[in-house]
This record gives sequence, structure tokens and C-alpha cells, in this order.
Amino acid sequence: MAGHGLSKSRIAAWRQCPKRLWLQIHHPELLETSASTERSFKIGYEVGEVAQGLFPNGILIEDNDNLSAAIASTKQAINAHPDLPIFEATFQHDGLLVRSDLLVPSLNGYRMIEVKSSASVKPYHIDDCAIQAWVLQQNNIALSSVELAHIDTQFEYQGDGNYQGLFNHEKLDGAVSPLLKFVPNWVTEARNTLSGGEQSIEIGSQCNDPFECPFIAHCSRDVAAKKQPAFPLDIMYRMQVSTKDELRDKGIEDALQVPAEYLNKMQQWIQRVSQTGVAELLPQAGQVLSKLPYPRYYLDFETITLAVPRWAKTNPYRTQVPFQWSCHIETAQGQLKHEMFLSVSGEDPRRACAETMIATLGDDGPIFVYYQSFEKSRISELAKLFPDLAEALLDINDRIVDLLPIARANYYHPKMKGSWSIKAVLPTIAPDLDYSQLEVGNGGDAQEAYREIVHSDTPDARKRVLTAGLRDYCTLDTLAMVRLVWFFEGFQPSAPKEV
Repeated sequence: MAGHGLSKSRIAAWRQCPKRLWLQIHHPELLETSASTERSFKIGYEVGEVAQGLFPNGILIEDNDNLSAAIASTKQAINAHPDLPIFEATFQHDGLLVRSDLLVPSLNGYRMIEVKSSASVKPYHIDDCAIQAWVLQQNNIALSSVELAHIDTQFEYQGDGNYQGLFNHEKLDGAVSPLLKFVPNWVTEARNTLSGGEQSIEIGSQCNDPFECPFIAHCSRDVAAKKQPAFPLDIMYRMQVSTKDELRDKGIEDALQVPAEYLNKMQQWIQRVSQTGVAELLPQAGQVLSKLPYPRYYLDFETITLAVPRWAKTNPYRTQVPFQWSCHIETAQGQLKHEMFLSVSGEDPRRACAETMIATLGDDGPIFVYYQSFEKSRISELAKLFPDLAEALLDINDRIVDLLPIARANYYHPKMKGSWSIKAVLPTIAPDLDYSQLEVGNGGDAQEAYREIVHSDTPDARKRVLTAGLRDYCTLDTLAMVRLVWFFEGFQPSAPKEV
């Protein structure tokens, strides 16, 4: 065997972009793994462990730091225990090494099962299976089937530790078979890529398909240095992709230069404000809000969705379980108090979430949210789950006032760059409220913080830091709505009064 050692993941990197593989081997110091990618890895590990647990008496091939030993352990397990499943079975051929998630014995050989945390089969999954199947065939491993086990989002966990049914098993033999003849060419071409110099490949769709490339910052360095318009076409709210393509074909990249006939009323507003550099606030926002009584409630949820359900009557990826809410209560204009619910025990938080929310929100007064379909959906789900609380919960839904459409119809600032998300609006009206300084800075961070807190291996000190981060983040979300309402109403207190 000559040249560089390869693996399934390295072939996948080459298939996405040859430059990615080259950089991965020759300049790994340039790799920048995003937080979302790290979260995906963690979820994948968890899903893999559950998949193994569904096949009792399986043999786990460890030796993660010694792949030669892993190969030898795999051969020994196959010879000594042909009737037992093998996890992480390790094989190599012609310098290409693979580790199979599950090898399950059957009458006519092994079922080779690749386990994925996704909810469906993706095209790159088929490539992965083809690479593994080819290597196993070269090692004279008889395969009765090639399968992909992915999450079944219809599965409802009963809270009993039984995850039978969590996975859909799809046989891919028909899709994999035609690809087997290409695998040797992939190996050769990938090795040729590694033997040459860094290729010149422009930024393109391959940078995020099927994965976010960890070298995109390196490859974008020259692009970033190129003069870009301050207001690109992407700031145009809901502009069709075909319209953007047509404009770019005409050489128009700057949103300020788009002819009026291409723009709807909202987009013309965005263009005008961006051209003048002066924010516009229409009086209707304050007029609508000033009619609403006190007490006023400002409510926000944080939720968790899990690939592997933790609590009874939850579905993978579908059930959004609220583990935290924050509520600023304005008893009179400028007079605030704050209430919060946060459960980090790992127990099902839904009942306590519903009960404390009902107690805090009382029976009257508007409840402000930002994007009501999220909060209303969570409250409706709680009402369905707890019939004895349903009336009170649905009454809460009837009092909700959505600030997002009010903001979208009445306020725009050039720095919002076409977005009315609360994090785009807030710096333009209350720059003193800064998410960037928080331990938990966005919804993804909040979900990951919760996962880490409830994990048994997380040290207590780390749990305390993350718990404080969750409190700070959710508190800021509701305070942001308070400040937005004050801004729309033209109210500028020297300092909010805590009561």
C-alpha cells in the first residue's frame, strides 16, 4: 500500500470537496468546527449508544487509539462469536479503513447497519454505506443486507427505558450495489488529491452541502477581502431567489441599486431606509400598544428537542419540551418585576412549567411574546398533555399579543439588514443589552447548555456556570421585549423601577 491512509470520513470529505480533504490532512490547524457541528457530533454519539443497546450481548470493538488492535479484535470477535452482534467492527483494505456501527448476524451473513441521527436517508448516507460494504466485501465478510437505521420521529417514548422502535431500518442494497464499482476510483482520486498541492476551488454550494465545511473561513479569506456592498441583495425581505439571480445577471449586487420595479412595498421601505441611513418608526406601533392595560407580561420559553426522548409521551425531534420560561411583569409603566422557571434536574419539566406559568400570569393583562406561533404552540401542547390545566393554559393563549408583526409593520433600521428577529432589532433600540457577553447567547446555546447540565458526566461547577447562563439569557430575552414596547411608545425612563 502506498500513499496516505484513508477512512470513510476522509473519502466523504473528498467527495464534498477535494480541497477540504487536502486541508484536513496537510493543514489541520486551519480547521474551525462550529458549535452546531459539535452539537451534531454529540447527538450522533448518543444515538449510536442507544442503537447498540437494542442488540443485547453485542461485542464493542474499542481500541480507538490503536486501529491495528481494533482490526485484530474484530477478527477475533467474528471467529470466536459468530452468533453475536459486533459494534464498531473495524476493517481495512488498500489503506482504506472503516468502522461499521452494527454488524448483526443473520442466516446468510451479517446485516451491516449504519446508524444515523437524522430522520431520513440522505444521499451521502448511501455513499457511506457503499464505502463500508466494499471494504467488508474485500475482507470476505458475507453481507445479507446493507441497512441504514435512522430516527423514526413517530416513535413515542413511554418512559420505561425501552427504545425499541426508535429507528427505522431501510435496506439500501439496491442503491449501494451500483456504487461499489466506483469506490476503488474514489480511493485512487482521493489519494491523488493528497499527493498534490492545494487546489484552487472557489467558494460554492459544496461549502455547506452536505455538511458545513470546517475550512470555510480559510477558503473565504480572499473573498472576504474583496469589496462587498454594505447592503447586499439578501437584505431584501422575502425576495425570490430567481429575482436575485436575475439582478445579479444584470450586474446588480447592491440592494441600494435595485430598480423600483423589482421591489414590493416592504422592500422599497428597506431600500429607502438603507439609502438615507435614518431609521423609521411609524406612530401606529405606539398607538396600538398604548391602548393595552396593565399589568403587562413579557413571556419567553426555552425548549429542548431530543433525538433520543428522555421523558414519557415525547417524540424524537418533534416534541419541544419547555424547561425554562422568563417573565417580566410591568405593573405600571416603567415598574418591573421578574419571575422565572428553570428546571435543570433532568426530570420531566412540563407539569411544573405549566403550573408555575399559570400562577405567575394570573387571569388578566396582555402577554407579550415575539413570534406567537412558538409560544402558543407550546402552551397548546401543555394543555393537551394536562387536561386539568387546559382551561387556564388556553386562557393564557387568548391573552397573547405578538410584537413581531407590530415591529415588522412599523419599524426599520438600516442595521437590521432585512431581519426583524429580536436579536436584529434590539441593538438598534437598546444597545446596552448585549447578548454577545453572555455564557449562553442564543437558542442553540440554550439547548446545548441544557443537554450538558443534565448529563451525568458534567461537573457541578460547570453545571452552575451553565445554569446561570440560562438564567441570564432568558431574562434578557424578555427584557428586550420590555425595551421594545417602551421604544414604540416613546417611553424613556432614566432607570426601570424594580418592584
